[in-house]
Amino acid sequence: MAEGRSPAANDVLESLNKRAATCPTHLTRQGAAPYSSYYPSMYTGAKNGKPGTGKGGALVPAAGDTAHAYTAPGPRDIRGPCPGLNALANHNFISHDGITTYTEMVDAAQNVYNWKYDLASFVATFGIIQDGNILTQVLSIGCFGGLSVPDTGLNTHNKFEADASMARTDYALSPSGDAYTVNGTLFGQLVDDCQSSDYSLDCMGKFNQRRFNQSLSTNGDFFNGPLAFFTLGTCQLPLNSFANFASGSPNPTKDTISSFWGTTQNADGTWTYNRNESIPEYWYNRPEAYAFGTIIDQIFSSYQTYPAPLGGNTGAPNTFAGLNYPGFVQDGALTNATPEGVACLLLNLVTFGLPTSLTQMLQVTAKQAGFATGKLGSLLSEFECAS
Repeated sequence: MAEGRSPAANDVLESLNKRAATCPTHLTRQGAAPYSSYYPSMYTGAKNGKPGTGKGGALVPAAGDTAHAYTAPGPRDIRGPCPGLNALANHNFISHDGITTYTEMVDAAQNVYNWKYDLASFVATFGIIQDGNILTQVLSIGCFGGLSVPDTGLNTHNKFEADASMARTDYALSPSGDAYTVNGTLFGQLVDDCQSSDYSLDCMGKFNQRRFNQSLSTNGDFFNGPLAFFTLGTCQLPLNSFANFASGSPNPTKDTISSFWGTTQNADGTWTYNRNESIPEYWYNRPEAYAFGTIIDQIFSSYQTYPAPLGGNTGAPNTFAGLNYPGFVQDGALTNATPEGVACLLLNLVTFGLPTSLTQMLQVTAKQAGFATGKLGSLLSEFECAS
């Protein structure tokens, strides 16, 4: 046993080493299926990482677009903690093997979910900075996957994936360190809590607070850092990105949500992850593009209504200590409690780094910072964020 390391920590480390050795390696990417010129009006026209029209309300995949029909992931295909990316891979809007690029993600987020370019670019840049390779702009949506940068892939804890997620076990509470596979029990709680309210933003904010309290009381290593605001943003996805706007109806259903999350309800009412995240049949995306500023307003509203302080436990459940992040967080609270403050905090995390514990800071390199400011400079200016 390594000196100073607990048996549980050794078990997690051994499991991680085994997974690193068995993670499928894709030195040559498969690449996304191309968009056919036959469907110019069926998607937003986003191509080559550039802005699309923002005009949605379209059937996805388009009728006859067999290139983007659902294809089940194979044993060597990489999937990870983001249901939206997993579904895009299963429909070949990004590379089916799970090794994607900045351009693929920006195009797919616009064409499939009708995100505005600013939001699509922010999320793709965040993923590349935290868990990908900025030189090639390549990202694994799950495990390492053969990338030439160590400690990468969206499965990596506290860089993109974080504690108290909607439907995944906290890293420290999983014997194998699996914080990326859907936990059927947690998914069932989400359905039970929010199905009757059509997965409203209010209910999703309340559910996020419930997950905070669960982790606080059970996970001695629980950390709720600034990345929690990104998690709050993902809580908006069921209504704002996964809802089926067929016939103008914006309300998600249990079937819609379970399709995107890749879950199956058993005869006894419990839920099981089936690894088949998919776009529901006859699914129409949102008519108006979902903008970065809109989701920031929603995140701030949830933070105000259902507050969850930033910080973490100090080795045992319910030993919470507030985080201090100079310029943004003092004793666990935002120093600029406004939508602009949330926006600048998130943009700062991408550009300069983020706290990964109460005492440690993940710094980005000069190349990473340059990549981020090059992609997000307009947002930094729009929200008047100090550089």
